Amino acid sequence: MNIIFQDRFPIRAIVLIGVALLITTQIYAQNAEARLSLTLRNATLKEFVKRIENSTGYSFIYSEEITIKHKINLQVKDKPLREILDLAFKNEQISYQFTGRHILLQKKKESKTVGRKFTISGYVTDGTSSETLIGTNIIESHQNQGTTTNPYGFYSITLPEGETELRFSYLDYATEAHRFTLSQDTLLNIRMQGNTQLQEVVIVSDKTETGTIATQMGSIEIPMTQIKNTPSILGEADVMKAIQLMPGVQAGVDGSAGLYIRGGSPDQNLILLDGTPVYNVDHMFGFFSVFTPEAVKKVTLFKSSFPARFGGRLSSVIDVRTNDGDMQKYHGTLSIGLLTSKINLEGPIVKGKTSFNISARRSYVDLIAKPFMPNDEEYGYYFYDINAKINHKFSDRSRIYLSVYNGKDHFAANYDGDTDSKNGSTMNWGNTIVSTRWNYIFNNRLFSNTTVSYNNYLFDVNSYNNNKYANSMGTSIINRYSADYRSGINDWSYQIDFDYNPSPAHHIKFGTGYIYHRFRPEVMTSKISEKTGDKVDRDTTYHSIANSRIYGHELSAYLEDNIKVNDRLRLNLGLHFSLFQVQKQSYSSLQPRVSARYQLGKDVTLKASYTQMSQYVHLLSSMPIAMPTDLWVPVTKKIKPMRSHQYSLGGYYTGIKGWEFSVEGYYKDMYNVLEYKEGVSFFGSSSGWENKVEMGKGRSAGIEFMAQKTFGKTTGWLSYTLSKSDRQFAKGGINNGERFPYKYDRRHNINLTINHKFSERIDIGASWVFYTGGTSTIPEEKTAVIRPNDGTNNGSWGGYGHEGVFDSAMTSPTIGEASYVEHRNNYRLPSSHRLNVGINFNKRTKHGMRTWNISLYNAYNAMNPTFIYRSTSKNAPYKPVIKKYTILPLIPSFTYTYKF
Repeated sequence: MNIIFQDRFPIRAIVLIGVALLITTQIYAQNAEARLSLTLRNATLKEFVKRIENSTGYSFIYSEEITIKHKINLQVKDKPLREILDLAFKNEQISYQFTGRHILLQKKKESKTVGRKFTISGYVTDGTSSETLIGTNIIESHQNQGTTTNPYGFYSITLPEGETELRFSYLDYATEAHRFTLSQDTLLNIRMQGNTQLQEVVIVSDKTETGTIATQMGSIEIPMTQIKNTPSILGEADVMKAIQLMPGVQAGVDGSAGLYIRGGSPDQNLILLDGTPVYNVDHMFGFFSVFTPEAVKKVTLFKSSFPARFGGRLSSVIDVRTNDGDMQKYHGTLSIGLLTSKINLEGPIVKGKTSFNISARRSYVDLIAKPFMPNDEEYGYYFYDINAKINHKFSDRSRIYLSVYNGKDHFAANYDGDTDSKNGSTMNWGNTIVSTRWNYIFNNRLFSNTTVSYNNYLFDVNSYNNNKYANSMGTSIINRYSADYRSGINDWSYQIDFDYNPSPAHHIKFGTGYIYHRFRPEVMTSKISEKTGDKVDRDTTYHSIANSRIYGHELSAYLEDNIKVNDRLRLNLGLHFSLFQVQKQSYSSLQPRVSARYQLGKDVTLKASYTQMSQYVHLLSSMPIAMPTDLWVPVTKKIKPMRSHQYSLGGYYTGIKGWEFSVEGYYKDMYNVLEYKEGVSFFGSSSGWENKVEMGKGRSAGIEFMAQKTFGKTTGWLSYTLSKSDRQFAKGGINNGERFPYKYDRRHNINLTINHKFSERIDIGASWVFYTGGTSTIPEEKTAVIRPNDGTNNGSWGGYGHEGVFDSAMTSPTIGEASYVEHRNNYRLPSSHRLNVGINFNKRTKHGMRTWNISLYNAYNAMNPTFIYRSTSKNAPYKPVIKKYTILPLIPSFTYTYKF
């Protein structure tokens, strides 16, 4: 029924209508949130009103002066009536009001002062713990403007004066709606309540910086629920292994936590822990990472269009943020598994003002094995992590955070010789990171974060040999030899970042940073002492001539703006400047970053990006797995910075409820990438490393497909990557100047991940991976050769993999074997595939939640090659036979977790 006011409309009728509205207001209020599905094409206001009335039982009241400028086009599924009205009238001067069973349409009131705008700002936190919520979506319904909270939970949005409705949404939290009249700058802090009915896993969140509506391309936020539910070796949930399941990301060796992203090497990944770079992220020789999931709040991967605030690496940025700590109550988690035990505790120090969060993890294989060791031998290995954080709120404008991480791997071997001798060695490597961050709100549009941090990575090896015997006179003689080898890198860094929100159409970030690097490629000392009785015959310390420290200064500045051109087009424009000074040599780089998002239709999005990056550090390594002997070295006068140009294009479709589909293609050029020269490798010594490598070019191209189900009891995704990566060096150098495939050039990569929740008590997760093999250099033939000695007796003959047995006489000929290889990386390893399965049994107890996890790593025992090596047969001693070695067969495990 339409009621149109005429000039002569009876006053009595108006009174009767008013009484009826008052009586029925409470009855029909709940229907304002009724959900409808509706499709309209070029509808008039009268047609729209009729459809709503027929579907809901509401009647519209409006005067004949209410008209629309544009025809109404809608296609909505299961949307609240309020949202449908917002969409229909978003570009019209029409407001609405629910009054009982009627909807009153009126002209929007014009602002008293045209153009007046005000800013709403504040923090979004968990309603129970006061933990800041990163990436919360904030949408203003009437203006269709939006923003998100930054990495510290702060938001700012500037809107026209008048009626305002802000909606706050975040994964696993109930949506918060706040309606008010905006007449002045407003501080609005939001405490969101968890929604226990939303237990689904969302793979890629719908944020302005990640997901399908984001301007950025190739950016993925991986929820912690997904990381914790991904089956892994020995039940150890791992951040890096969850990232490996994303398209465009590969593991190096089967089962390792290494990351090879879009044709890049592991040192081309910038891994940040609360904004501080981490150089070594591996435990147990690369099979586990240093990040304890219980300490982590958010993980974001950038692999395509890098925001301008990031720099220093070519292939990816992995931004890891840790939990701040509960400001209201104490609680924790205890977990016991086959390999490690973990504990996490958090709570208030001063309720509502100061909180703490601490996590600790330790492996205990050494403790279990110790009783079974022989009396004259002792071997042991363990690793541990400690994360601690203190969060203090001075006021709504000022907060400070203190974070500490310390982690170490320790290996020891001690044994007695046949006589009175003792031998042993220890090997330790790990990180220590300390950072302080201060958040300050200058005004409701300008937010700043200042970070000061210290980062130290150290690898240390000690070995000794003690011999004790008696001479012919019966006098005791003691000989002792000890050696110490150290390498590492430590940084002092300062960074200040600003978020400026002048209007909803612009989100500007700018800042600057400085890092003071101290590289210690290697420090080697040895000591020899001899003692006869009480007399010291010799006590000498030797220092290697390679001992040195290299100091570097890295300065950076950036500016980026996320621009909303119109409802369809968004741009992210940025510029990153960096300067690196080392050995009186300076390198500078100006790196443009451009990305665009165009909304082709309601459910179809197109994106494109261009990114330029520079890198000033290199990792020297010869092993296929992460080793503590790998050394970080800076650019030098001879070695230039690596550079890359990456071009990307993608399309995204969300037209099927609960599903997202995407395809992304990329092409990347890399310059000044390093490879070892022919016949040269590295193991623990940086001496003369500049002469052992060559600089060349690299290419990488690929296309990535992904289909993911984001809601429901069953969630997961299927991804397929088709890619190619190669290298090329100067003619006469590596591979005689011809292109050759990169070591981890893998043509096909498939990831299938599924999570299903049977009930509150039982849920299951599974992941299946398939990838074609990488490449390796394998000599095709071996021949026996006799060559005259070159006078140096260093056995350096050039070529691939030459092996020799050298005569001790300087002038005698050398007898050995020469290997022939046609080209670099001439052998492709066989394909690998693996299924991991894990099931959780949950039970709520009086004081918390108990979970038993049972996992199978490599469930059907696929014998994938971890390493390959060359052997020979007795019948053909000079014809190589390639054999594979598998170290990760079927591995069952269980874990007990108790949350209290």
